[in-house]
Amino acid sequence: MTRLSRAWLTKPLAGLFLLGTIAGCAADGSSAPADTAAAAPQAAAERGPTDPVFTVGYDRMSDIYLEAVDLGELTADGLDGLSGIDPDIHALRAGDHLDLLRGTTLLGSYASADAFDSAAWAAIATAAVEDAATASPLVADAGSEAIYEAVFDAIVADLDEYSRYVNAEEAEAERASRDGYGGVGLLLNFNDDAGFGFVEDVFDGSPAEAAGVRIGDVFVAVDGQPTTGWSLQDLAHHLRGPIGTVVTVTVRGADGLLRTISMRRAQVIIDTVDAEVRDGIGIMHISRFNAGTLEQARDVLGDLLAELSWSGGIGLVLDLRGNPGGLLDQSVGLADLFIESGDIITTRGRHPDSFQRFPASGGDLADGLPMVVLVDGRSASGAEIVAAALQDAGRAVVIGSSSFGKGSVQTVSRLPNGGELFLTWSRIYGPAGITIHRQGVTPTICTSSGLGDAATILQAFRSGAIPTPDMLLDQRQRAADDDDALRELREACPWREHDSDLDIDVAIALLEDQTLFARALDTAPAATLAAAQ
Repeated sequence: MTRLSRAWLTKPLAGLFLLGTIAGCAADGSSAPADTAAAAPQAAAERGPTDPVFTVGYDRMSDIYLEAVDLGELTADGLDGLSGIDPDIHALRAGDHLDLLRGTTLLGSYASADAFDSAAWAAIATAAVEDAATASPLVADAGSEAIYEAVFDAIVADLDEYSRYVNAEEAEAERASRDGYGGVGLLLNFNDDAGFGFVEDVFDGSPAEAAGVRIGDVFVAVDGQPTTGWSLQDLAHHLRGPIGTVVTVTVRGADGLLRTISMRRAQVIIDTVDAEVRDGIGIMHISRFNAGTLEQARDVLGDLLAELSWSGGIGLVLDLRGNPGGLLDQSVGLADLFIESGDIITTRGRHPDSFQRFPASGGDLADGLPMVVLVDGRSASGAEIVAAALQDAGRAVVIGSSSFGKGSVQTVSRLPNGGELFLTWSRIYGPAGITIHRQGVTPTICTSSGLGDAATILQAFRSGAIPTPDMLLDQRQRAADDDDALRELREACPWREHDSDLDIDVAIALLEDQTLFARALDTAPAATLAAAQ
C-alpha cells in the first residue's frame, strides 16, 4: 500500500491516499471474513511519520491527566469513534495487538505497545486512521477535522466529563471568550428577514465608540466587500483581526445615509461584571471569569464601595448564580480581594506541578464589610472556588442552592491543527481542606427547598431546620468518593428553579440582622474544623 505525506492534516482527505490492496479482501474484490488470529501485527512506527496532532494529544494525556491511563484502551475506543463517520468501522484490542475492521474486513493489525507509551500509541492511531481513510470513502471524504473530532471525542469520553476536545473553529471562539480578541468593540445582531447585520451595542472605550459607530448602524461593506449574503458569523469574522490592523466599514445610519469609517483593531475583552445598590447593599454580579474579570471587578468594586460609604451601606452581595467559571487565576484573584490571610485554594493531581497552593496576598478591599455570596446549580468551577474560599475563610455567608460540583482544573493544550484538548489534571480543595469535586459548595442558607418567603427561610435557619455546612461536614468530607454521602448533600439543598429575587431578599434580610449574620458565619466548615482541633 502506497502512502503519501501528511497533507491531510490541513486539507480534505479525499484523493490524498492512493488506493491499494486492502487486507482481508478476496481476489475478486468481495469481502472475506476477518481472521484476526492469523493476522500479522505490524509495528506502527514502521509505517511512516506520526501525525503531530496525535503526537501532541497523546503526550499530554500521558503526562498531565489526573490519573495514569491505559493509552491502548483509549486508542481502541478512539478508533471506534470513527463509526460516527462510517458505521461499519470498529476496533478490537486483543492480547498483543489492536485490529481495525470495516465490517468483517480487516483493515490493519497493529502490534501493541506499553500502556503508557504515548509516542507508540500516537503512531498506531495515525496508521489506523490512514488505513481507515484508504478503505472507507466515508472517512476519506470526511476531512481531517471530522476525523480528529471523532477520535478525540471518543477518547476523552473515557476520561471524565470535563476533559474534552474542541475543533479548530470552536477553539478560536473559546479563546476569544477567555482571552479577548482583536476587534473593534461591537455587539452585533442580525435581521434574518432583511438579511443584514447591525450594531446592537457599542462597548465603552472601544475603537468603534471612538470612531463614531452608533447603535442601529447597518453594515453595507467591510474593507470594500459588500455584506450581501453574509451571515452574522461572516460579519464577525471580517471585523475581527490582528490587534493594530485597520478595518474600514461602510454603514447605513438611522437617517439612511451611508458613512465610511476606519478603525484600528484593539484587544476586546467582553465585560463580565455589573453592579447596583439596593436598600443600602451593594450587589455585584459576575457572569463568568475571562481575562478581564479581575481588573473590571476591582474597578467596579471601588466605585460600589465608594457609593456605599457615601450612603451608609451595610453589606455587599456577590452574585455568582449562573456563572460557569472560566480562568483559574481570575477566580482566585477575585477571592483574594476579600481574604486577609491563609490559602484561597489548593490543588492536587498526579503531575508534580499540579500540587499548588494559592495563598491570599493580604488585605481586604471591602475592609470587613458583611458579605453574602449567591450560588445556584449553574454556578461552577471558578464561581465555586470563590464561594468555597469566602465561606471556608469565614468571610462570607453563602446563600442559594448547592452549586454544580466542578471541582477540578483543566489544562488547555493547543494542538497543531488549531484545536484544543482540555484535560483534567487536579482537584480543587477549599481552605477547610474539602474538595469541591462532585458536591460543589453547600450553602449556609438554602433557598431552594420550597420553604416560602425570605422571613420563613430565615426563621427556619434560626431554629436549625435548615442543614448548614457544619451539620453536613461528615458528608462533605466523604462525598467526593461516596455516592451515599453525595446523595445526602444534594437532598439537603437540591437545585430547583425558583424566584431569583428570593435569594436577594434573603441576602438583604440577613445583612440587616447583624446578630444572625454573625451566627451564619460561624457555620463555615473552617470554623468547625478549627474548633475541633
